[in-house]
Amino acid sequence: MPDSHLMYDMFKQPAESSRSLGFELVSLDMSKMETRVRFTGKSEFTNPAGYVQGGYLSAMMDDTIGMLATVKTGTRAFPSTIDLHTTFLRPVRIGTIEVVARLRNIGRSVIFAEADLYDLRGKEAARATASLAINPMKAPVR
Repeated sequence: MPDSHLMYDMFKQPAESSRSLGFELVSLDMSKMETRVRFTGKSEFTNPAGYVQGGYLSAMMDDTIGMLATVKTGTRAFPSTIDLHTTFLRPVRIGTIEVVARLRNIGRSVIFAEADLYDLRGKEAARATASLAINPMKAPVR
């Protein structure tokens, strides 16, 4: 994990929402603008058919993309997702889930990114593309 320290410099610990999904950084390579994150598909995330509900899978991809974009912008800006398009390719069972995210283009006000989600067997199960607004950091209101 050549650049994992960058994430820990930005975030002393993952956000509560990330922790609830079982966020675990596997790799971070800023030269490739790519990261891999492991999540836990829990039984409480399942739909009536017993598969992980799509909203949780989308959240995992959004979380991974957002972390990568935030590490890229550093303390000068805070990226926030303004569009997330998800395509589901196959159902996902509970267990280990991995997401690979990449930043594709970084403009002055928008970042374009994509992510692939893999199930417990390593099969691609979902894809997402995202646009993130680059919001300047402002001093806290006193």
